[in-house]
Parts: sequence; structure tokens; C-alpha cells
Amino acid sequence: MATRLPCGATHRYLERQPEKLVVEGLRRWMQGCERGSATCWDLAASLYAEELGSAEGRRVLGALAHWVEALRSWMDRPAGLSPSHCPRLCLDECCAVSMIAACQNHDEGSLLEAMERLILPEGHAEVVRATRNFAEALADTGQILIPVPQAVIHEIATRPCRRLFH
Repeated sequence: MATRLPCGATHRYLERQPEKLVVEGLRRWMQGCERGSATCWDLAASLYAEELGSAEGRRVLGALAHWVEALRSWMDRPAGLSPSHCPRLCLDECCAVSMIAACQNHDEGSLLEAMERLILPEGHAEVVRATRNFAEALADTGQILIPVPQAVIHEIATRPCRRLFH
């Protein structure tokens, strides 16, 4: 049986600005790509401008867009994402945010563990470049994510599936 975290535990994690920028940015940008909706991209741009300021927000948003495009190019299925503002993380979101944290914390094992769950092997080099670029852009603005150990990523990724995730 899967362990269920209280909603507040995950919610506090997403209240941290760096994690919020990564997760909400990913959700909104990916939704924009999948729906072909500029509204979703505008929501991502607004979030980044609010949190980082106009100039820095645009710069980091560009790195986010490049990272999401690399992810989409090398996933063999659509990403599993929660709706915007959801306090819970889906497996794909856990892996994605862990990739950024791993790059910022120079943890190659965690990066590879997280990428293995999302990306086809032949896309690793391109996705690593885009992930590092986004991680550095965030770090340049003082947005440092909490490290996620490789063992935690593995444990999350190998949990039995549940019917309902939200």
C-alpha cells in the first residue's frame, strides 16, 4: 500500500519560491504546448515576472521554455502533470523538479535516476544541457532548490501506482 503524505507536507514544499517556479512553470508551459494556448504561457510569464521581476523573469522563462521543449522532445509519452496550483506532485513532476535540484547540487546520481523515469536514453545529452541551463538561470537569481537524494527519487518512482493521484 502506498504511503500518503498529508496535503500540508507537500503544500509547504511548493510554497518555497524555487520549487514553485519550477513546478508551476513546468505545468503552465507544458499545458500551453499541449493545448496550443498562449493563455497558459502568459500565466507562466506572469508568475516569473511577479517572482523574479520583469527582466530576470523573462530570462529564466526562456530557459524554462527550452527545458520543457527538450523534455517533450525526448519523452515517449505525454507528461503526467497536476493542474496548476495543485498542492500535490505527480511522479513526472517529482522527477522533473529533482532533475533541476540535482543539477544545482551537482548530484549526477540523482539527475540520472530522475531522468531515467522521464527521458528516452538517446535524449539524455540534450535534456541534461537544457536542465543545467535552466538550473543555472534559476541559481543566478538566488533560486536554489532543496536537494532530493537519489534514494528518495528511486523510492518515489517505484511506488505502486494508485488509481487517483489528486
